[in-house]
Amino acid sequence: MLLRRRIERSRFGLTFIAGAFNAGLAVAQAPPSPEQPWAIPESAISRAAALGDTTFSVPHKQYDLAALVDLAERVNPTTREAWEAAREAAAGIGLAESAYLPQLSLQAIGGFQHTPLPMPRNLVPAGYFVSDTREVIPALALKWLLFDFGRRDAQLQAARADSFVANVTFTGAHQKLIFEVSQAYFDLGAARGKLHAAQKALSTALTTQDAAVAKQNNGLATVVAVAQAQRQTAQARYTLAAAEGAERTARANLIAALGVPTATEIDVVDSAELPLPPAPVDSVSKAVDQALAHRPDVIAALGKVDAAEAALKGERRAYYPTIELSGQVFQNIGSLNSDGGPYSSIDRPGQSVFLSFSVPLFDGGTRRNRISMADAKAREAQEQLAAARDSASQQVVRAYNGLLTSLAEYDAATVLSHAAHTAYDAALRSYRQGVGTYTDLATEENAVVQGDTQVEDARANAHTAAAALALSMGAIDIAEVTPDVTP
Repeated sequence: MLLRRRIERSRFGLTFIAGAFNAGLAVAQAPPSPEQPWAIPESAISRAAALGDTTFSVPHKQYDLAALVDLAERVNPTTREAWEAAREAAAGIGLAESAYLPQLSLQAIGGFQHTPLPMPRNLVPAGYFVSDTREVIPALALKWLLFDFGRRDAQLQAARADSFVANVTFTGAHQKLIFEVSQAYFDLGAARGKLHAAQKALSTALTTQDAAVAKQNNGLATVVAVAQAQRQTAQARYTLAAAEGAERTARANLIAALGVPTATEIDVVDSAELPLPPAPVDSVSKAVDQALAHRPDVIAALGKVDAAEAALKGERRAYYPTIELSGQVFQNIGSLNSDGGPYSSIDRPGQSVFLSFSVPLFDGGTRRNRISMADAKAREAQEQLAAARDSASQQVVRAYNGLLTSLAEYDAATVLSHAAHTAYDAALRSYRQGVGTYTDLATEENAVVQGDTQVEDARANAHTAAAALALSMGAIDIAEVTPDVTP
């Protein structure tokens, strides 16, 4: 035992010295001064550059929304991160269950000890003698917690609740990814629609300009009218350039939502080929009820309440005693001599069995404060659940009204676009025949551009609103955001 204590003291000293040495290294590794940035090592730059060397390619085909969502679910880092979190939480259940089993360990201690020891002078004239000990003690140790008044049960309940929350969060990550990809897909469709509208607007402006030039050549139009037509054409070219940039940006946003490298080339099916989503069938109150029963964030908040209450239960069990069984089987292999005399050797087995009963009496308020913290976390989880339910209800109402508004806007924009084209054709004929004025023709031309743009905006808004409603109700699936194209 004396040898063991000496070894443990030496180990503590080495640990303290190593800790102080490491602390000094940490200070030395800090930036030298606040006046200049820290130089990033070349090794770190090389590692970061190597991460960008990964190659990625997709099959050469046209990707509709379903194929894009499938691709995102396979390669996007967010779903893989949520999956790893779910696996980590599942391992936490196994960790909690392991507390019910005994712990078995193989131990060994050995060393040499040179120890001066005092002795009465009437026995030893020098008043001391020197003992040299050489000892090796291998041991097989058992430790088993037999009873703890439900503390392990509470920890297991909390671990299961945490795993449930992680699994629900994993499902929520997939639903959120579906919505983000769908939104980016329909935004790309709107950008493409606006690009087509800008191309038609330029064609219309060129037609108007040609009509103004023809009338000027016949002496029926002024230089001002031709200049105004040229200005309209220049404006249409500018709008077309902006639409082309917006289309490129929308495509880049879709690539980012998929989680694939930015240089990936994907042939995307135009969302203009999809029919409009239908209007909601159920009332908004039924939609809210479905959201409160199916939304992953609400269900996860409920799981967090269960985890917090189980943790509180476990902390309260800290006031109860524990009963533990421990045992050890060892072999004492060693030798001892005194004052340089001959060694006495031993090589004999030993064993021990103990049943310990522990009752915590005083800990300076540690248990009381831990219970207060756990109780506060339980109440916090209850409030988070209430907030999640309120937020879900508000999102459903906004998405529900947004879908109805978008569908109504699309109907109105379609009628407006058709009427604008009809009015422009009539104004163009009148202008060419010398009856109408250029001001009337330019006004109708602007109305055509505005009507076509509003149609594309309303179409994309309707699809995005339908996806948002499905997400807010917790029932988002690729079938929810892709209308059936079969007759």
